[in-house]
Amino acid sequence: MDVTTLLADPAALHLECFVSEPKSITLVLHAVQSAPRCPGCNQPSHSLHSHYGRAVADLPWHGVAIKLRLQTRKFRCCNQLCEQKVFCERLPQVVDVYARKTVRLNAALTLLAFSLGGEPGARTACGLGLTVSGDTLLRRIRRTPVTELTSPRVLGVDDWAKRKGYTYGTILVDLGRRCPVDLLPDREAGTLSAWLTARPGIEIITRDRSPSYANAISAGAPEALQVADRWHLLHNLGQAVEKVMARKHRFIKQACALKGDDAEVTQDIEHLLEQVESQMTTAQKRQAVSRQRRYDLYCRIKQLSRGHLSINAIARSLGINYRTASKYAKADSFPERAKRNQRPGVIAPFIPYLRKRWAEGCRSFKQLLEEIKARGYRHKLTPLWRLTLAWRAAEPSQLPRKRLPLDVQPLPPLIKPLAAAWLLQKEAAKLKPEETLYLA
Repeated sequence: MDVTTLLADPAALHLECFVSEPKSITLVLHAVQSAPRCPGCNQPSHSLHSHYGRAVADLPWHGVAIKLRLQTRKFRCCNQLCEQKVFCERLPQVVDVYARKTVRLNAALTLLAFSLGGEPGARTACGLGLTVSGDTLLRRIRRTPVTELTSPRVLGVDDWAKRKGYTYGTILVDLGRRCPVDLLPDREAGTLSAWLTARPGIEIITRDRSPSYANAISAGAPEALQVADRWHLLHNLGQAVEKVMARKHRFIKQACALKGDDAEVTQDIEHLLEQVESQMTTAQKRQAVSRQRRYDLYCRIKQLSRGHLSINAIARSLGINYRTASKYAKADSFPERAKRNQRPGVIAPFIPYLRKRWAEGCRSFKQLLEEIKARGYRHKLTPLWRLTLAWRAAEPSQLPRKRLPLDVQPLPPLIKPLAAAWLLQKEAAKLKPEETLYLA
């Protein structure tokens, strides 16, 4: 075995012997460079001054600690104009000046520090035969010089949470090299604008729809093209598709129900549904869609329960929680969600008059608002809107409920709007056969 191949720089070191100890191995080495150069003037010298020893730690061998007892030399500088009269022999591939660890050992510890941090890195190093503390690893991170990067051509701007919901900063990413370039302490337009002004040459900047970032980019890099980043584009697309799927819940039901007549509706019911939906607010539509999904699930659970299936079997077949299946199976009627009792507040003095007009059949929000304004109402529209919304919800639903015959076969589980939205965005090559059939 050629032991010199285990040395940091076999060309500059010669192994004299090694001493085996219970927990370590000590290598006795001496430097063999022919003409070391002066660090002051870079001139070679052959004038030997003296010898001195250095104790250096190296990478372990199979978990065994390695110590280097290094015999190096001092030389006289032959350049009369150089201020350095005597210099120590440098071994740049082995150990730095004044260092007590070899270059490769320092590189390994720095890698552990950046990969695992302080205490986790120290525990891992101990398992590898390296002796180091967590504080030392953190100091290595702080002392590592920061590489000054050139201005990126394509820059990504987004926020990041120091403490989610409370404190946020700004992260800047070089999308060409796929690496972060800087972290800003806040999301203020002035901070980002100053950073961009100091780094000209950016051609494209991707961002979210924050007006603060838009103003900062316009001020700091007016020549750069601003585009929405891919994540926000896909996120917005997913939200839009999910809203469409939620509004078209009955069509999702038809797509899932491959058997039975329960998924079919008549043209008269379709026409009535469209009329009712056209008169509902956005919030009421969301509530109606959510209620319809829960009511359909309730009917399916009751239908399977009549078939003498256990609660566990119903939950597994529908892909729902056991408690939900048990709650709906044991309910005598569809369990409506409890309405929150809200304090009337500023609208309270006008409630008797509004109740009277509501009982007379007035459902026009604009008309009711004008009438109470004439009676002295001087506040926002929200209290009146919430009051009338609660009254509308308390009225009998105009949507006809469909009764399920007992002989209808169990239907496949309904797909949720969010899942349907993801299917529409999924690559065709990655779709499963049943997903392809559903989309068809």
